[in-house]
Amino acid sequence: MLRGIYTAATGMIQQSRRLDTISNNLANVNTIGYKRDKVLNRSFEDELLLRTGGGQTSSRRIIGHINHGVYADEIVTSFEQGSLDQTYNETDVAILGEGFFTILTDDGVRYTRDGSFAIDNSGRLVTRGGWPVLGEQGDIYIYDDNYVLDEHGNIFRGEDHIDRLLLVDFENKETLRKTGDNIYINIDEENRPIQFNGELRQGFLEGSNVEPIKEIADMMAVTRLYETNQRIIKMMDDTLGKAVNEVGQV
Repeated sequence: MLRGIYTAATGMIQQSRRLDTISNNLANVNTIGYKRDKVLNRSFEDELLLRTGGGQTSSRRIIGHINHGVYADEIVTSFEQGSLDQTYNETDVAILGEGFFTILTDDGVRYTRDGSFAIDNSGRLVTRGGWPVLGEQGDIYIYDDNYVLDEHGNIFRGEDHIDRLLLVDFENKETLRKTGDNIYINIDEENRPIQFNGELRQGFLEGSNVEPIKEIADMMAVTRLYETNQRIIKMMDDTLGKAVNEVGQV
């Protein structure tokens, strides 16, 4: 009886975490370059149930397995392409395909898909948070929006080549973790950046890859599963109460 309560409780905890993840996805449905998260489930190891033979030739016989519930193994990010929206702002840049912009924060090199850039007071290309956007030669100074960016990230002012955006990709994106403000960090030093094979679109921004209708449908399903586990716990608790208070008096 108690085992059943614990198993149902793990289900409630798991659905609660899924609900938090879905809610965060919906809250960022309009966030530029946001990539939705999803929770991966895993069951606890099954316990093998055996029946003793009671003096028979076969002393043990397998009668089945029992599961101890589920838990959230990890939260992973889906890097599927978001839609491109034209803004006509020359400092806005969208990535078509896989890859990331490279930026420099106080904590070191980081990566982002958010191309809503600006020009700071020194004429340097920066993110909305003020972090420098890196080129192959370091910080990029363009001074005003009178420049052209080609699909490979090369920046031109007239016929002069200023720099090329430092664009990277990763073979294993599972080692990328969100640090807030649409910024990612690579937690595995062995997973080094690889060549960028996507394309850039100047004057465009990539939208979120969250599908609101799917997320709302998942939220409804998660809510129902949570309530089901809740009812199971209440039912088992009532049964346990009767066993203690009524059967015990017989």
